[in-house]
This record gives sequence, structure tokens and C-alpha cells, in this order.
Amino acid sequence: MATSKRKPAAKKMVKSPKNTKNHNQRPISLNGRHGGLAAPPDASTPRGRIFMAASKLFSEYGFKSTTTRAIAEEAGVNQVMLHYHYGNKVNLYEEVLKYEGMTMLSVIFGDNPDHKSPEEMLIDSPIRLMTVMHDNPQWASLLRREIADGAVHLRNALRSVAEHGPLGANLHFHDAYLEAVRTGKAVDLPIEAVRECLLAIGYSAIYLAPLISMINERDFHDDQVWEEWKLTLSTILKKGLLISVDKSRSN
Repeated sequence: MATSKRKPAAKKMVKSPKNTKNHNQRPISLNGRHGGLAAPPDASTPRGRIFMAASKLFSEYGFKSTTTRAIAEEAGVNQVMLHYHYGNKVNLYEEVLKYEGMTMLSVIFGDNPDHKSPEEMLIDSPIRLMTVMHDNPQWASLLRREIADGAVHLRNALRSVAEHGPLGANLHFHDAYLEAVRTGKAVDLPIEAVRECLLAIGYSAIYLAPLISMINERDFHDDQVWEEWKLTLSTILKKGLLISVDKSRSN
């Protein structure tokens, strides 16, 4: 009897590694918290093809102008298959937003491989935001359209991820800024306003890039122009937010 009772327990253990692997395939760390960012569905499967097609079309045409029929045709499946896997267009759209939004947050507020100081990470946050949007134009287009429409679906998509989403990003920034102020490395300003301004600067640089490029006749995707943007923004932020060694000594 004792032997027969142990066998079911051994079978249950088989599922555990699979779930752990999928959950942590794209790990992120926000404020020391290690969350899981699942990979998108396998592109070789119908579910994966639908997801990839939806991400592409939503970024090109927006939520309202993209139909489930167009997504199904792009994915090479019928609409019944799309509804079977995702239910409806809203669910599919929010799945895409959740993945893209979490991926973006993992890049901006994720691990610190260069072991930068808290004050360096403050300046680095909007630069990371600019970089991830610059390097992934499909994400940039998708998020531009969603935010222009009020970001209702984006809020719904990220509501369930708790500390691994915007909440974790806020905690990550909060701790870094307080530490930088405590050690005399950053100017003591209203913390909410600092976070909002840094994110607004980083995002608006990408959001307005097409307009700025047209006015100044400079290609935003040119490597030299892009490096000039990052250097200039970083310098301005450092001068305005951080306390230099000479200034702290004079005080």
C-alpha cells in the first residue's frame, strides 16, 4: 500500500519543470523581484501564427481597423481557429499588448548587467526606453496607436501582472531614486514628478521622432543621429538631476 501511494506523487512532479521553464523563459528582475515573462506562442503552431499576425497588423493599422478576418488570413488559418484560441479580438489584442508591454518593461527596468549605480540607472531608464522603442519599430507603432486611443486595453492587459509590470517598475525606480538622494548623488525633488518626467521624456522622444525628423530633415534611424540623441539627452539629464562631485564638495 505504501508503494502504490507514492506513485501518483511522482507523476505530479513531471509537470512542474515544464511550467517553471515556460514561466521563466524570459526572466525579468524588478527591484530584486524575479518575475516570469512567458515567451510568445510557438510561431510554428496555429496559435503562434495568429499571435504573430495580430501583432503585425495591430501595429500597422491599430485595433479598430484590424479585423479578425484579416488576422486569420495573415496567419493562414480560418476565423474559427482564431476564436478557438483567443475567444475574440479584444482578448487577442490584450494578449499582444501584455507580451509587448512586459517585454519592454523587462528591458527598461530589468537586470543591471553593467552594475550601474542608482543614479546612473535613473539616467539610464529613459535612454533604455528610447532604445527599446527605436530598435523595435513594431512595438513603437503598436504602443503609439494604443496610447493615442487612451491606453484602455494596455491598462487591462497589464493589470494582472502585479509587481512584474508597472507596479514593479515604479518600485524599482522609487528605490533607486531614494538611494541616490540619500547618498547625495541626486537632487531631492518630488519623486512622482521625477519618474513621470523621465518616462515622458524617453517616450515622447520616440513618439515625436517622425515629426522631428520631418522638420529637421534628419533621419532618426541614422546611427550617427541616434547616438547624438542619446548623448545629448543623457548629458541634459545628468546636469539637471544629478549632483556633481565638485558641487557636493562646495556645499
